[in-house]
Amino acid sequence: MKNKKLIKRVIIICILVIVIELLVMLFIKIKRDREMTFFDGLNDIALNGDGYVGVGESDFDDSKYVKQKKYQYDDKNIIATRSKIAIYDNQKNLIKENTFDSEYDSTFYSVLKVDDGFIAVGSIISDSKQIELNVRDALIVKYDSDLNIKWSKTYSVLSDTEFYKIIDDGNDNYVVIGQSIYENMELGNHITGGGIIVRYNKDGEIVAHNNYGGNKSGIFNDIIKVNDGYIVCGRDATNYGIVVKFKNDFNREESDNGLISKKVAWQRTYSNTDTEGFTGMTLVNDTLYVCGALNISDEKDKDGNTLFKYDAGIVLYNTSGKYLGKKINLNDDIHNLFTSITSDNKYLYLTTLLDVDKSDTQKNSMLIKYDLDGNVIKKELFNDKNIVLNKIIRFDDNYLVVGTSNTKCTLLKGCNYEPIINTYDSELKTIN
Repeated sequence: MKNKKLIKRVIIICILVIVIELLVMLFIKIKRDREMTFFDGLNDIALNGDGYVGVGESDFDDSKYVKQKKYQYDDKNIIATRSKIAIYDNQKNLIKENTFDSEYDSTFYSVLKVDDGFIAVGSIISDSKQIELNVRDALIVKYDSDLNIKWSKTYSVLSDTEFYKIIDDGNDNYVVIGQSIYENMELGNHITGGGIIVRYNKDGEIVAHNNYGGNKSGIFNDIIKVNDGYIVCGRDATNYGIVVKFKNDFNREESDNGLISKKVAWQRTYSNTDTEGFTGMTLVNDTLYVCGALNISDEKDKDGNTLFKYDAGIVLYNTSGKYLGKKINLNDDIHNLFTSITSDNKYLYLTTLLDVDKSDTQKNSMLIKYDLDGNVIKKELFNDKNIVLNKIIRFDDNYLVVGTSNTKCTLLKGCNYEPIINTYDSELKTIN
């Protein structure tokens, strides 16, 4: 009888020990998961029938469609953050998503809806040596309507190359812009780097390319097609925004005397932007509204150097490159940045990143509606922290905004980044 009681006690103790160990393991897992930050965000979006197609990057921690991938680097097990393309219905429910399967990190910045699918552009780490150097190769991928890959190409002129936007040129070709620059400590006098513009045909073959700007810092962020060419905006050197017009036939070529002709119709430089340069632009009639962050300080140090202070601003040019003025209206005594801009030809609609100098975990954003004279009509502030709005596009009479947020937290997984897809009417009221 005593032996039976003893055995029963031993079994109970063993069960309790096992339960306690399981609870400890569960606690450790929850603690580890809460300390890890998983990322899923969107950089661009386009209409897809009565739904949408979006692109960005994700580590696919909770995906039903893409398996999470890890790789070894510097004796660490790294979760890859990879390019993401996703199809949503008209209620913004996720229907399907895919990636460009790679060993290391990648991202998509822009997407174009075409008749037989989608084309996404961005960048990829192709080799482990690029991780240490913090450089990438540009990437362009064609997907069919079910997100199956039809073809893909990488592109590189100098060490660090990325594609930031793609548009349809109307002739079964696609025009892509971005940057190709030297890595941080690399030196040289290469003449085809900086901001880059590349034309692809429908099969992914390059048919034209050109460039403008410094090979250490040049970049093109946005592009608009006009009747006789393309207007791009971005950055040349640190604190210099640029606007450049290329001819329709912008391919570099040798001239009769052996010098390379760039076929640039005109270029304009705006000194004293922040390090992002010009981030986006929209065209209303004959006026370009180019956005970014502009210096608002006249203060000098003892050596006469400008003590820079920035706020979100808009610079105006006509399509011939004539400077028409600037508008700065936030005046919040903090470093704000316009990240994208669109228009209905009567008003301007912009996404704004507030207090840029704060840490990545303290970002906040705002939507702003201006009239064409730069007067604020309405502001929509996101009171929650850690929201970044990357893009605003106009469709019909509404506006679609995408980005990332980590304001939605759970007990088990902490505060992880999730995509934002919001629709607004012309008065910046949220719809569906």
